[in-house]
Amino acid sequence: MKPKITWITADYFIDVDLPIVASLSDFYEINWLIVESCSNTIDYHEIIENKTGKLPIDIEYVKIKNRTRNIRIIFEYISLFRKIMNKNTDLFYFDFYGLPYFFVLFYKFLPRKKTIVAVHNVSTPKGAVNYSIAKQYTNFVLSKFTNIQVFSLSQLSVLNGKYKNKNVLYAPLALKDFGESSLKPEDIITFLSFGIIKDYKRIDVLINAAQKAYEETRKTFLVKIYGNCTDWEKYQKIIKYDFLFNLKIESIPNENIPDLFMSSHYFVLPYQDIAQSGALTVALNYNLPVIVSELPAFKEFVADKETGFFMKTADAESLKEIIIHILENHATIYSSLKKNQQKFVEENLSLESIVEKYKKYINQLIDE
Repeated sequence: MKPKITWITADYFIDVDLPIVASLSDFYEINWLIVESCSNTIDYHEIIENKTGKLPIDIEYVKIKNRTRNIRIIFEYISLFRKIMNKNTDLFYFDFYGLPYFFVLFYKFLPRKKTIVAVHNVSTPKGAVNYSIAKQYTNFVLSKFTNIQVFSLSQLSVLNGKYKNKNVLYAPLALKDFGESSLKPEDIITFLSFGIIKDYKRIDVLINAAQKAYEETRKTFLVKIYGNCTDWEKYQKIIKYDFLFNLKIESIPNENIPDLFMSSHYFVLPYQDIAQSGALTVALNYNLPVIVSELPAFKEFVADKETGFFMKTADAESLKEIIIHILENHATIYSSLKKNQQKFVEENLSLESIVEKYKKYINQLIDE
């Protein structure tokens, strides 16, 4: 008999867990509970069915009707918790946070020796939504649970510095593959920013750097900014050269992502803070050299001037200089950057090697 795992995933982490759950289903009997938030507009059912349709995975969807901080969500969490605890299982895995109530209410009732909690942000990024609450909630979770997963070496270091005697699984995010594309970039050098636009991602730095690079060189290039934003007006106000930018300020359907990446040359992440970046794993999957802030979370995935470029953190002047360097040297550096990045991915980020980390950790817990 295969060991049984009850795996709970928030809808915004489905792309993180999908390849892992699919691969682990060869070794474990998995009951997969997917918690859909009230604001979710994506139909994940078809996406998941395409990946898991023939795999022995029991999938159940739970729709949450209330917003995160609405106190009425507690009653929905009670129902969810009962559903979880009614599963006949050897292990619980949570890639679901339930901020700010779920673990506060139920941590005493979970078999903590057989519970793994995935913590994406051991250190909460400055500028994140509900920063103070998220930081306090994370500290509470980390203080109460022993079996913790982190997704980057930088967050592992933060965890080890704050807490002792934690049983930690470090496994990087699997590369996010949204399918194939036959497109190739056009002749105009194209820089891409993709993902939900939040303050800490510093899109203003990208806009200002691009405009300064154009003013100094008068060379033509393109900056694509694709992603949903609730306050785009403040970024729109600083755009002086509309022709430099290709904007799509809305949620991008998964089926459009391959063409978006494959029609671009470079991926830009001028963040002021981050624990780890899911968007980076998309760029690595589609072999786009990256420009990233010099943050610990990026250093394990990028080699400066070999697979991409490091800029001073959230610094428009530094990013401008890199853009100018690329505009002047693209023809001679691009092929080498792509080859080096592809080699790094093959050697360090294969799905097989990541899944082995999960298996080893899970088996040790089950055997205890």
